[in-house]
Amino acid sequence: MNVQPMEQKKSFFTKKVIGGMIAGIALLSAVAIPALFIEKITPGYVGVVYSPNGGIQKNTLSQGWNFVGLFDKVTEYPIRLRTVEYKDVALATSDGKRIEMDLSYTYKIDPSKVVPMFNEFGPIAIEEIEDTYLKKRLQDAARIAVSKYTVLQLYGEKSSNASADIETLYKDDVKVLGFFVENLTLGTPKPDEKTQEAIDARVQAAQINDRKKIELETAKIEAQKKKVEAQADADSQLIRAQGQAKSNKVLQQSLTKELIEYKKAEKWDGKLPTVSGSDSNIIQFPLPQNESNETKK
Repeated sequence: MNVQPMEQKKSFFTKKVIGGMIAGIALLSAVAIPALFIEKITPGYVGVVYSPNGGIQKNTLSQGWNFVGLFDKVTEYPIRLRTVEYKDVALATSDGKRIEMDLSYTYKIDPSKVVPMFNEFGPIAIEEIEDTYLKKRLQDAARIAVSKYTVLQLYGEKSSNASADIETLYKDDVKVLGFFVENLTLGTPKPDEKTQEAIDARVQAAQINDRKKIELETAKIEAQKKKVEAQADADSQLIRAQGQAKSNKVLQQSLTKELIEYKKAEKWDGKLPTVSGSDSNIIQFPLPQNESNETKK
């Protein structure tokens, strides 16, 4: 009598459980399935879509949220500036010195060439392209450019020239695939120990030579200064001598016998000198002519 109601209860419970499971699966599907069709593209990037059924899509995905197929694969490429640095790139100079240099540059990708770029490299991340293809092309450009300069030139005035040469070679090489390179920077050379010793010796010799040149120029300037001063002094003495000679000439022309006698008399105090001894030692003072005549009378 009680068996049938019990079976009915069990059947009802089983149906509720199954119904709940179906509802739960439906709810999960409603939430999860749409997520499989949405792809977020990073700001400053574009996405290339590859479908196993249809291949590469011509239309790229812009930044933000985008709907894609369930089995589609998306590869992102940067269209904003991105900086890359390579440490200790091995190079050789024109004088046979092996050095290492750091290289850095910025670049971005032409959005119109991301599809051909995907065809060239496949579905790999941009970091992998930087570490393989781009790094190799930069090393080749750097080797060609640096081989034209000596190690001392790279330390000095030719460093900017070498950097410009590398950038020109590199950007022309990779722009074909859509990479736009700019602002390439060349680090300071890092030579081995022997090369560094040779560089230090040459730099020291150059510094000594420069110091001697400065000392020589200073001596020349000082000598020229003394020469100018001596010439000025000689000219001054000549001018003074000419002035004195002219003055003497004027004075000589102005002197007369009467003036001289007058000057003598002007200085005489009227006393005759007194000396002991022979009369021949008496000093006679000449008198004016008139007074001499009167005395005789």
